[in-house]
Amino acid sequence: MTLQLSALQASLQGAPVLHAVDLDVKPGQVLALLGRNGAGKTTTLRTIMGLTQQTGGHVRLDGRDLGGAPTWQRARIGIYFVPEDGGVFQELSVLENLRLAGRGQPEQVLGAFPELKALWHRRAALLSGGERKILALARAALSGSRWLLIDEPSLGLAPAVLRRLGQAIAALRAEAGVLLVEQNLRFAQSVADDYVLMQRGSTVDQGPIEALRESPFFAQAMSFGSGEGDSA
Repeated sequence: MTLQLSALQASLQGAPVLHAVDLDVKPGQVLALLGRNGAGKTTTLRTIMGLTQQTGGHVRLDGRDLGGAPTWQRARIGIYFVPEDGGVFQELSVLENLRLAGRGQPEQVLGAFPELKALWHRRAALLSGGERKILALARAALSGSRWLLIDEPSLGLAPAVLRRLGQAIAALRAEAGVLLVEQNLRFAQSVADDYVLMQRGSTVDQGPIEALRESPFFAQAMSFGSGEGDSA
């Protein structure tokens, strides 16, 4: 029972972006997808979700090939995407966001996300960056999805907030497999079990997160460059 990518290829506006992406995400696992800006990490998540055109290879869920399946169908069978901005509804309250999240009742997430109770009636637009990320993860928890794709959750957050975010991701893994795209290496190492390294649209190495720095591809793949957003 895995979310499996094999020889995955994708294009943006007709230009090839992903060339050969191979990885498996297992239930209860946090797999960190790492690499420099433009390596193809975000595009990988979007291709899994059917938001970017897949041009080759396979996305399989529990052995079922999802090639050609629309985004709504992928969501229905258990894949949930948390984009970099969290994807929350800015003009709705925290409670309203949670009510729209999926199968569960908002009160069900208060054990894992107790800080949301005090924010119940606050509009998402008025939340801090960290609060919005927590709300986004709470929405993911309520979706009932078995596979979570989380893009750059640590971006712009202070260290104290990152610790709380790590706890929230740990709570999610109890019910789902997590594919985590990250630029913050320290944060990724604190929450992930395993890593996959990407370079120029292909996966080049993988292994347990504690062995990441021993990878022969580590220095080159983790040279982040200018700090611009991941364009691919």
